[in-house]
Amino acid sequence: MKLKAILQNRTQVTIGAFVFTALILLWEYVNGGVVTHHLMASKDLPGFSNWWGLVTIPLLCFIAVTIIKRQQDKETKVLKRFITAFAFGLLIAVFWELNVEGPLPYMMLFPLLLAFFTPIHKPEVLMGYVLGMLFTFGGILPILFGSILLIMAFIINTIVRVLMKALTNRTTNK
Repeated sequence: MKLKAILQNRTQVTIGAFVFTALILLWEYVNGGVVTHHLMASKDLPGFSNWWGLVTIPLLCFIAVTIIKRQQDKETKVLKRFITAFAFGLLIAVFWELNVEGPLPYMMLFPLLLAFFTPIHKPEVLMGYVLGMLFTFGGILPILFGSILLIMAFIINTIVRVLMKALTNRTTNK
């Protein structure tokens, strides 16, 4: 099935996201119970149960597909960004699960560095990133952190584009 056909049916994507999340939650439930994640990994701060993923993940996917449909980007670019973000989120989750925490702070800053060169503030990037991290971090924290990262990436990318445009205009006017 072509990506365009999939994106035309938001309901299909939303149901798929719900089923994907439900399967992960079922696995958690059977293997010791559904996890609650606390902000900053501190039990003193509020916690979010992974059960919330049954609401947040399908909602995120519905909104993301709605925005993707309105974009003028080619299907291959959308798919490439989604897969790359999914792999990046999955790599972070695997490193966390294996207690390889040394590179994680640097990995978390990588999208901001990338924003200097290319626009990564796309809905398919957030959707891929969140789905890649879903197994380890649930359905709330990746959305919160991913949204913050993408807002910062948008600001960086916008500033760079404005500066480049100003420099280009300045050199062409001489």
